[in-house]
Amino acid sequence: MIEPPISLDVVDYIQKTRDSYAALGYPDYDWAHNPEAPTINPPVQLADSRVAVVASGGIYVEGQVAFHYKDDASYRRIPMDVNVDDLRISHFAYHTTDAKADPNVVLPLEALRALEADGTIGSLVPTGLTFMGGIYSQRKVREDLIPALTDELREMAPDIVLLVPVSPVCHQTVGLIARHLEAEGFVTTSLASAWSITASVNPPRAAFLNYPLGHTAGPPHNPAVQREVVEAALRLVEHPQDQPVIDPLPQQWPSDWRATARKLKDDRTPRHDTPQYDIRT
Repeated sequence: MIEPPISLDVVDYIQKTRDSYAALGYPDYDWAHNPEAPTINPPVQLADSRVAVVASGGIYVEGQVAFHYKDDASYRRIPMDVNVDDLRISHFAYHTTDAKADPNVVLPLEALRALEADGTIGSLVPTGLTFMGGIYSQRKVREDLIPALTDELREMAPDIVLLVPVSPVCHQTVGLIARHLEAEGFVTTSLASAWSITASVNPPRAAFLNYPLGHTAGPPHNPAVQREVVEAALRLVEHPQDQPVIDPLPQQWPSDWRATARKLKDDRTPRHDTPQYDIRT
């Protein structure tokens, strides 16, 4: 398993979950662990590439049905030219305040548009794919979500698929998707902010941003940093490799959030069977 650099103070979300479950009297959650390397496809050049984005933050467009909170394996199509103000979020497993104020922190549409506009990437496929990645059932991910996303992406025919997880279980879900897509011939790259889970599931490529969960694509209302983060993840596809890569990014969160993140208290939204809408005034 890929270990973080000694100098990088990361939150071990696998151990944090174990501690939290033990305090509640629950058995350990069985995290996906893939010691074998996934298929690693040949490098591609960004400037000549069509890019698709797949994101797990529970994002949908106003007017679409929201996600429910118990292993919802459905997905939504998001037009890449959508007005960001029309995006909504339905997710139980991360603090959504900043994402609701600036959805680009979990679905980096504006960073991707900027990279297309200046020629860093060749083009964006017209539609992004989003889902509620807090799916504890790995069977549902493999049997329901992954085949549906794979079929959609075959129709889109991107050269690169950028995947964006958010919550701890989202990182597992996204890693499983990335491994499958790479085996199907897609070149994938991911963002990540949960090192231990990403290393355990072992996707082909991930750029690690040591930020609080809910900010995988950068800080809110900071398009310059969001662009840097997204471009760094995409640049990973240009380098030859024969083993999975987790690349630590240099950006630093402006305050020490880690002590709070390590506490056992969990005050996130309870899981519901029915959609919980993001109502804005």
